[in-house]
Amino acid sequence: MSYFEKYQKVNPAKYLSKGVKKSRFRKAKKQIRNRVLYAILLSKDIKLSELANKVGVSPRAVIAWVMDGIVPNEHNMGKVCAVLNYPHHILFNEEIVNRSPIICVQNQSKYYKRVVALSAAKNKILHGLMIVYDISLNDLAKELNLTHSTIRKYIHNKFLPDIQIQKNISDFFKIPANVMFYDATN
Repeated sequence: MSYFEKYQKVNPAKYLSKGVKKSRFRKAKKQIRNRVLYAILLSKDIKLSELANKVGVSPRAVIAWVMDGIVPNEHNMGKVCAVLNYPHHILFNEEIVNRSPIICVQNQSKYYKRVVALSAAKNKILHGLMIVYDISLNDLAKELNLTHSTIRKYIHNKFLPDIQIQKNISDFFKIPANVMFYDATN
Protein backbone atom coordinates (compact mmCIF):
# COMPACT_ATOMS: atom_id res chain seq x y z
CA MET A 1 0.00 0.00 0.00
CA SER A 2 1.41 3.38 -0.97
CA TYR A 3 1.87 6.35 1.30
CA PHE A 4 -0.99 8.21 -0.36
CA GLU A 5 -3.43 5.26 -0.10
CA LYS A 6 -2.61 4.68 3.57
CA TYR A 7 -3.39 8.26 4.59
CA GLN A 8 -6.41 8.45 2.32
CA LYS A 9 -7.97 5.64 4.37
CA VAL A 10 -7.20 7.48 7.63
CA ASN A 11 -8.84 10.73 6.56
CA PRO A 12 -10.67 10.35 3.23
CA ALA A 13 -12.20 13.86 3.23
CA LYS A 14 -8.80 15.50 3.50
CA TYR A 15 -7.28 13.61 0.54
CA LEU A 16 -10.31 13.38 -1.71
CA SER A 17 -9.50 14.67 -5.22
CA LYS A 18 -6.05 15.90 -4.20
CA GLY A 19 -4.17 13.90 -6.82
CA VAL A 20 -1.46 14.98 -9.19
CA LYS A 21 -2.44 18.00 -11.24
CA LYS A 22 -1.89 17.71 -14.97
CA SER A 23 -2.29 20.34 -17.59
CA ARG A 24 -5.38 19.68 -19.67
CA PHE A 25 -4.37 20.74 -23.14
CA ARG A 26 -0.60 20.82 -23.57
CA LYS A 27 2.23 18.41 -23.01
CA ALA A 28 4.85 19.38 -20.47
CA LYS A 29 7.81 19.00 -22.85
CA LYS A 30 8.22 19.72 -26.51
CA GLN A 31 8.96 16.53 -28.38
CA ILE A 32 10.35 16.22 -31.88
CA ARG A 33 8.65 13.75 -34.22
CA ASN A 34 9.90 14.92 -37.63
CA ARG A 35 13.64 14.84 -36.98
CA VAL A 36 14.65 15.30 -40.62
CA LEU A 37 12.64 18.52 -41.09
CA TYR A 38 13.92 19.88 -37.78
CA ALA A 39 17.51 18.92 -38.63
CA ILE A 40 17.34 20.76 -41.95
CA LEU A 41 15.87 23.85 -40.28
CA LEU A 42 18.62 23.86 -37.65
CA SER A 43 21.34 23.28 -40.20
CA LYS A 44 20.11 26.15 -42.37
CA ASP A 45 19.60 28.27 -39.22
CA ILE A 46 15.90 28.88 -39.94
CA LYS A 47 13.54 29.37 -37.01
CA LEU A 48 10.12 27.72 -37.01
CA SER A 49 8.44 31.13 -37.07
CA GLU A 50 10.56 32.20 -40.06
CA LEU A 51 9.48 29.12 -41.98
CA ALA A 52 5.88 29.88 -41.08
CA ASN A 53 6.22 33.41 -42.47
CA LYS A 54 7.85 32.20 -45.68
CA VAL A 55 5.21 29.52 -46.24
CA GLY A 56 2.30 31.75 -45.17
CA VAL A 57 0.93 29.63 -42.32
CA SER A 58 0.71 30.14 -38.59
CA PRO A 59 3.70 29.21 -36.43
CA ARG A 60 1.51 26.63 -34.68
CA ALA A 61 1.11 24.78 -37.97
CA VAL A 62 4.88 24.52 -38.41
CA ILE A 63 5.25 23.44 -34.78
CA ALA A 64 2.68 20.71 -35.45
CA TRP A 65 4.66 19.52 -38.49
CA VAL A 66 7.89 19.24 -36.48
CA MET A 67 6.73 18.34 -32.98
CA ASP A 68 3.67 16.20 -33.74
CA GLY A 69 4.72 14.77 -37.10
CA ILE A 70 1.63 16.06 -38.91
CA VAL A 71 1.92 16.13 -42.69
CA PRO A 72 0.78 19.43 -44.27
CA ASN A 73 -1.66 19.61 -47.16
CA GLU A 74 -0.34 19.47 -50.74
CA HIS A 75 -0.35 23.25 -51.21
CA ASN A 76 1.71 23.97 -48.07
CA MET A 77 3.93 20.94 -48.66
CA GLY A 78 4.88 22.35 -52.06
CA LYS A 79 5.74 25.71 -50.49
CA VAL A 80 7.89 24.10 -47.77
CA CYS A 81 9.71 22.00 -50.36
CA ALA A 82 10.38 25.12 -52.46
CA VAL A 83 11.64 27.14 -49.48
CA LEU A 84 13.95 24.41 -48.15
CA ASN A 85 14.93 23.00 -51.56
CA TYR A 86 14.18 19.36 -50.63
CA PRO A 87 11.57 16.94 -52.05
CA HIS A 88 8.55 16.00 -49.96
CA HIS A 89 9.60 12.35 -49.54
CA ILE A 90 12.70 13.58 -47.67
CA LEU A 91 11.02 16.26 -45.52
CA PHE A 92 7.80 14.43 -44.67
CA ASN A 93 8.71 10.75 -44.74
CA GLU A 94 5.93 9.03 -42.77
CA GLU A 95 7.99 5.89 -42.21
CA ILE A 96 10.66 7.88 -40.37
CA VAL A 97 8.11 9.90 -38.40
CA ASN A 98 6.16 6.83 -37.31
CA ARG A 99 9.10 4.69 -36.22
CA SER A 100 11.41 7.38 -34.89
CA PRO A 101 12.20 7.76 -31.22
CA ILE A 102 10.73 10.79 -29.52
CA ILE A 103 13.39 13.38 -28.76
CA CYS A 104 12.83 16.18 -26.27
CA VAL A 105 13.94 19.65 -27.32
CA GLN A 106 17.02 20.89 -25.51
CA ASN A 107 17.50 24.48 -24.45
CA GLN A 108 20.48 25.03 -26.72
CA SER A 109 22.82 22.47 -28.13
CA LYS A 110 26.53 22.79 -27.29
CA TYR A 111 27.35 21.49 -30.74
CA TYR A 112 24.98 24.07 -32.25
CA LYS A 113 26.73 26.95 -30.52
CA ARG A 114 30.17 25.87 -31.73
CA VAL A 115 29.50 24.81 -35.28
CA VAL A 116 26.59 26.55 -36.98
CA ALA A 117 28.17 29.99 -37.19
CA LEU A 118 31.42 28.64 -38.62
CA SER A 119 30.18 25.71 -40.66
CA ALA A 120 29.70 25.44 -44.37
CA ALA A 121 28.11 22.01 -44.20
CA LYS A 122 27.07 20.44 -47.48
CA ASN A 123 25.23 17.49 -45.92
CA LYS A 124 22.53 19.46 -44.13
CA ILE A 125 20.62 16.41 -42.86
CA LEU A 126 23.58 14.74 -41.15
CA HIS A 127 24.78 18.09 -39.81
CA GLY A 128 21.32 18.95 -38.48
CA LEU A 129 20.85 15.53 -36.85
CA MET A 130 24.06 16.03 -34.93
CA ILE A 131 22.58 19.29 -33.63
CA VAL A 132 19.25 17.63 -32.78
CA TYR A 133 20.99 14.84 -30.84
CA ASP A 134 23.57 17.28 -29.41
CA ILE A 135 26.41 14.99 -30.41
CA SER A 136 29.84 16.20 -31.48
CA LEU A 137 32.01 14.91 -34.31
CA ASN A 138 34.32 13.18 -31.84
CA ASP A 139 31.47 11.46 -30.00
CA LEU A 140 29.90 10.21 -33.22
CA ALA A 141 33.27 9.05 -34.53
CA LYS A 142 33.96 7.09 -31.33
CA GLU A 143 30.51 5.50 -31.48
CA LEU A 144 31.07 4.38 -35.08
CA ASN A 145 34.77 3.49 -34.65
CA LEU A 146 35.88 6.10 -37.18
CA THR A 147 38.07 9.17 -37.01
CA HIS A 148 36.51 12.59 -36.55
CA SER A 149 38.10 13.77 -39.80
CA THR A 150 36.20 11.03 -41.66
CA ILE A 151 32.87 12.23 -40.25
CA ARG A 152 33.85 15.82 -41.01
CA LYS A 153 34.51 14.82 -44.63
CA TYR A 154 30.95 13.45 -44.95
CA ILE A 155 29.44 16.62 -43.46
CA HIS A 156 31.46 19.36 -45.15
CA ASN A 157 31.90 17.79 -48.58
CA LYS A 158 29.34 16.19 -50.82
CA PHE A 159 31.05 12.87 -50.27
CA LEU A 160 29.12 9.60 -50.23
CA PRO A 161 30.66 7.12 -47.78
CA ASP A 162 31.10 3.39 -48.28
CA ILE A 163 27.97 1.27 -47.97
CA GLN A 164 29.02 -0.16 -44.58
CA ILE A 165 29.66 3.30 -43.13
CA GLN A 166 26.34 4.53 -44.57
CA LYS A 167 24.62 1.61 -42.84
CA ASN A 168 26.37 2.31 -39.51
CA ILE A 169 25.46 6.01 -39.56
CA SER A 170 21.87 5.38 -40.64
CA ASP A 171 21.49 2.69 -37.96
CA PHE A 172 22.82 5.08 -35.34
CA PHE A 173 20.31 7.80 -36.24
CA LYS A 174 17.57 5.31 -37.26
CA ILE A 175 17.05 7.02 -40.61
CA PRO A 176 17.40 5.28 -43.98
CA ALA A 177 20.66 5.91 -45.83
CA ASN A 178 18.89 7.30 -48.93
CA VAL A 179 17.41 10.07 -46.75
CA MET A 180 20.52 10.59 -44.63
CA PHE A 181 22.83 11.07 -47.61
CA TYR A 182 20.39 12.80 -49.97
CA ASP A 183 22.64 15.88 -50.13
CA ALA A 184 25.66 13.80 -51.16
CA THR A 185 23.80 12.26 -54.10
CA ASN A 186 22.43 15.57 -55.46
